[in-house]
Amino acid sequence: MTENIFLITLIVLAIIALNTKKLRRAVVYLGVFSLVSSFVYLLYGAPDVAIAEAIIGSTITTVLYLVALRKYQVFSIYYTSSLNDQDIQQRKNNSTFLNNLEAFLIKREMEPQIIYSTDPIETIIDQENFDLAIYKSDQDIRIYGCAEDYQLDAVEEYLLANHGDLNIHLIRCAEGADNEA
Repeated sequence: MTENIFLITLIVLAIIALNTKKLRRAVVYLGVFSLVSSFVYLLYGAPDVAIAEAIIGSTITTVLYLVALRKYQVFSIYYTSSLNDQDIQQRKNNSTFLNNLEAFLIKREMEPQIIYSTDPIETIIDQENFDLAIYKSDQDIRIYGCAEDYQLDAVEEYLLANHGDLNIHLIRCAEGADNEA
């Protein structure tokens, strides 16, 4: 009975790891998968294999993947609007534009982090580290990004191809001392 529970847990962890959109979470799920598989080896009477799996698979491999992913940059997107809606949850649910942009970045194996802000766009540009800063007004959407960032070119192509009906202005900023954009 215990073996069946562990085997079902292994299947569930494998499916979750494969279907997770965030790479860091997938690595953690794979580490847990490896730890559970070491318990399965122990239950089947292979303690030497269980110890090797626990040390190598669960610990060393997970740490190496997480160190490698640390170099993988999170794509920070600040979003603010001229509308007086202070309800951030309402912004999240009503923005198909941001959801589509997030899906595009995930397909490009990037990890988008959307930060909803009530600060004025000028404050965000001057004080925050960002890859994209998006300002939505009643008439248009202004997107600020670093002129040297090659990802901005791909975002621009995506926006022109998929959101050409929106009034989008892409503004390339020079790289400053206070921000990465």
